[in-house]
Amino acid sequence: MELPQMKMTRILIPSLAPLALAVSGVASAGPSGYAPPPPPPDKQEFIVRVGASYVTPNSDRMTFVDSSLVFFDAFRATMDPEDEWGWNISGAWKATDHFSFELMYIDGDEHVGGNTHGFIELSGFDVDRIRNLAKFEPEMSTAMANWYPLDPSCMFQPYVGFGINYTDFGSESFRGIVREDLQDFGLRGRMSMGNSWGYTWQIGADFNFGHDSAWLVNVAALYLDSETDVRFDIIEDSTSPNPGRVVESYSGDYLYNPWVFNLSVGYKFAF
Repeated sequence: MELPQMKMTRILIPSLAPLALAVSGVASAGPSGYAPPPPPPDKQEFIVRVGASYVTPNSDRMTFVDSSLVFFDAFRATMDPEDEWGWNISGAWKATDHFSFELMYIDGDEHVGGNTHGFIELSGFDVDRIRNLAKFEPEMSTAMANWYPLDPSCMFQPYVGFGINYTDFGSESFRGIVREDLQDFGLRGRMSMGNSWGYTWQIGADFNFGHDSAWLVNVAALYLDSETDVRFDIIEDSTSPNPGRVVESYSGDYLYNPWVFNLSVGYKFAF
């Protein structure tokens, strides 16, 4: 004969099972009774910056040698370009919260400067009157990986980066009194500078206008390792007996190695 207590247990268990499942579902859903949404997927952020650059090139004492193999002489000269302003544009892909890959282009303004000795002595000019040997205009492109140490929720985002740079030199020519002295002797000059590959590092920071703002201000300091070949020819001009004849040719290596200081405005967006 079945006991009343056992019979009651068999009746209550099937009846209470759906109620227990419902209670456990409500408890896991939270106070509102709805299941919490899944965490949002990681966003890949992009930052575009445009601004001004202050370029401070290196002053370098160079050795120029006779590249025409005619006179077999050499002399020392100084390239001392003045600091100039330029502009920059960059794009950064922030694949994670703490790392980004950045491409930057910097267009420097025309550098003018350089005192020289020896070249004028070889050519018979007045050494004391020589100033501003050459002018040139650099264009610098960089590719860098950057590390952001702070949490992405911070409105102040410092970073450090390391990468490579390509520097191209354009608009090269002699300046001022050098051209005048050459003309007095029935000569003219032709100058050229090559391009350069080197390493680059930077330190910078983004200042966001607010947690929900897409706009920011950026400051950064970059160092570019850049060395180029400087070559110039002394040529007889059209008034000479042999117009176009190269009288002397010289070449030397110039360590450009500039510091660049950027002040930019940026805009960030995500997909």
